[in-house]
Amino acid sequence: LEALMGLDRSHIQDETLRHASWYQAGIPREIALEILQQEDIGSFIVRDSTTHPGCYALSVRVPKYDNPTGISHYLILKTQRGVKLKGLDKEWPDLLALVTHHTVMPEMLPCTLRLPHKSKNPTYKDNDRDEKDEDPDYQRLSDFTSMMEALKK
Repeated sequence: LEALMGLDRSHIQDETLRHASWYQAGIPREIALEILQQEDIGSFIVRDSTTHPGCYALSVRVPKYDNPTGISHYLILKTQRGVKLKGLDKEWPDLLALVTHHTVMPEMLPCTLRLPHKSKNPTYKDNDRDEKDEDPDYQRLSDFTSMMEALKK
């Protein structure tokens, strides 16, 4: 189970992705679905696509009004200049830049991506927690974000 959950990450060549808990290279789609069903809206996993070799899959917990299953999948294509979401012209130099952008701007996604912290997901560890959680100004911003999400429902 430990290898299946991607806890042994030594095989990941990209140093940035090796330390990104949201990148689960070999996790099957079915496991991603199970994990994300237990998470909050905006929680996500990026994994290698099995149906499109050389591409990535972004699995996101989304509002039920967007997808009745609560999970949507998006294909991330590799380009000459980096990566992009299928159906979107904008490109990013790498996966980290794409993910970071989508934690602020949803673009074509139904919600912004939510970086993991204090998650029930066994692949997210306590040391993934962002130190900004302790900043009172940051907390007010996250409260505002959750209020805006509530208004969309």
